[in-house]
Amino acid sequence: MTGHHRPEAWLEIAVEVAGIDAEVATDIFRQACPGGVAIQPASRFDLASDSYVVDGDSPAVVSGYLPAGPDAQRVRRSLRLALSMAPLQTPPRWRRARRLREQSWRDSWKKHFGVQRIGRALVVKPSWTWYRLKGGEIVLEIDPGMAFGTGQHPTTAMCLSALADLVRPGMAVLDLGCGSGILAIAAAKLGAARVIALDIDPNAVRAALENAAANGVAHIVEVREGTLETEPARVDAPATEPARVDAPQRGARVPDAFDIIAVNISGLTLERLAPALARSLAPGGALITSGFLEDAVASLTRAYESAGLSSVRVVEEGVWRAVIAKRRA
Repeated sequence: MTGHHRPEAWLEIAVEVAGIDAEVATDIFRQACPGGVAIQPASRFDLASDSYVVDGDSPAVVSGYLPAGPDAQRVRRSLRLALSMAPLQTPPRWRRARRLREQSWRDSWKKHFGVQRIGRALVVKPSWTWYRLKGGEIVLEIDPGMAFGTGQHPTTAMCLSALADLVRPGMAVLDLGCGSGILAIAAAKLGAARVIALDIDPNAVRAALENAAANGVAHIVEVREGTLETEPARVDAPATEPARVDAPQRGARVPDAFDIIAVNISGLTLERLAPALARSLAPGGALITSGFLEDAVASLTRAYESAGLSSVRVVEEGVWRAVIAKRRA
């Protein structure tokens, strides 16, 4: 929240939506809730692993926090109107609003985030949760923020699982649209020698820089503000030092010889970027993409093939899809 004065009390407003609608609802809440937005993700508790696992078919709960003042009722009415007009798959189910004191507000969103296991090796957890490592496991410590992923969305989980399968020691990896930097951090911890994380949002850049430092991989993960060039361009020499938390690099071009590129954004944006993504892969390199539904798979596959990539496989998680492609050797 911005400003110098925090309210003495907050109002928590929550709505249950289909997992597929969580992103839309969250975007609407972020515009109206200065105290932040938390998502109780579409997940279920797995007794075998003693952790929460992604379930793309389960409902999600989106909670927003705003000052408990005379303006709160107007904001609530605006949110109800906005969600009623949004392109949701199922009608939202509103929960009763709760009034919270300052400390309760600080702690309330923590209950939505626990330990999550992805595949056989990756474990995602917030910093306040203790976890005993089992043999061969890799921990990614990511705290939830107002705008960036923690790995609990099905599309992020599919990308993480694919990285665990494909990353080999010494590889160069690009995380495009990095958000919290979770994919870049995972690649580094899986053995990549150099990782570049790109995002056009300066707040995401800062979050990724901080998360890379917190996970001890700032010397491997280089975070930059920007995206791939959509036209062929000269590639500048890579920076000799990784970016510091207080000094992200802006607009720098990136090497075009990545062994793996991971992208978790919309299908239409991926289609537009297909030629640039193909150019940025080394021969035989793998492209991991998610962030879209079944109806985007066919056109996305055609765009990849036109750019010189071959579709390897489609991964499904509830209503969400991921496509893993390769550049022909």
